[in-house]
Amino acid sequence: MARINEMRMPTWASLGLNYLRESKVKIEKIEDELNPSEKEAGLCEVEKAFEGHKLGISEKIEKENKDFRNSSLDFDVIGKRETEFINLELNKDKNILVSNIDINAQEESQSSFLVSIFDDRSDHIFLNSRIRAKLHANSYVKLVVVTNMSEKATNLNSIGTYLEEGAVLDITYIEVGAGKSLVNIDNILKGAKSKVIQKGVYFKQGKDFLDLLATNEHFGNETDSECMFNGALKDKAEKNFKGIVDLRRGCTKADGKIGDYSMMLSDEVINKSAPILLNEEREVAGKHAASVGRLNKGMLFYIMSRGFSKKQAEAMMLEANFAPAIDEIEDGTLRNRIREKVHQMNTRRKL
Repeated sequence: MARINEMRMPTWASLGLNYLRESKVKIEKIEDELNPSEKEAGLCEVEKAFEGHKLGISEKIEKENKDFRNSSLDFDVIGKRETEFINLELNKDKNILVSNIDINAQEESQSSFLVSIFDDRSDHIFLNSRIRAKLHANSYVKLVVVTNMSEKATNLNSIGTYLEEGAVLDITYIEVGAGKSLVNIDNILKGAKSKVIQKGVYFKQGKDFLDLLATNEHFGNETDSECMFNGALKDKAEKNFKGIVDLRRGCTKADGKIGDYSMMLSDEVINKSAPILLNEEREVAGKHAASVGRLNKGMLFYIMSRGFSKKQAEAMMLEANFAPAIDEIEDGTLRNRIREKVHQMNTRRKL
């Protein structure tokens, strides 16, 4: 049986978070729906950067992406580039999307990418998306991925980045939809003084399921990563979060931080969160944290003192927690749409 989002080192066997069994999610096969792809794997330079590194949700899902790809975009970035808006739309006529996006950010280049994934609420929507980025020395890439799909959709989302010396990655992942969702984000800080700034938001409702593995692998000296996810679960939603700071041998003076803060808005949700620190080096720093169902009591009291109920105050604070990630969306229309979606999900209960 295939293993999904498997951690490099097993640490949370008691919670069942070391990996997800394929039987848990029952991913449908698409071989009968699509013809094998004849397209190349993507930019050769990006392909070579990840040789020897295990990426993606699982080997099976990675192979499916290569064999049945029906959408492919390549970006070779030189100098300064305006924001690239990429819309991955699924609908009743195109209900299966197997997509690959490769970004090759050349030395000292500056670029920004906004990937919006959405559907028309049709049945049997299936996405297998892979995004890879190689950041050459002293380059800067801002990458924002927004997933807004229906409760009927399956979302398989893999993001892998490779940073050379002095490169900076500003990455945000936002998910406010998809009934069945498997997400893998792996940032490889290979070069000295490379840096990752990572933000994330998820809001799951109904019987939604999310399994998310976010890893920052430090190889270079004086590398720095900071990752913060904020989420909310309601109704009978279920979430697994595995956030890993992986300090590899030789990454002297590296510093990694990772956290997951989740609000549970129902007694029937299932929330599992494992912030993990793996360390093979001495002169390093690392922090990991998780919080479930907690908001700042002082701020909560202050808002309630202004005439709001406790649940209204909690709703306002939750949306405020989401704001830093949502504000990264450079398209105003999309940003407002996601804010409104979060507000509707947050307030569609008795206050």
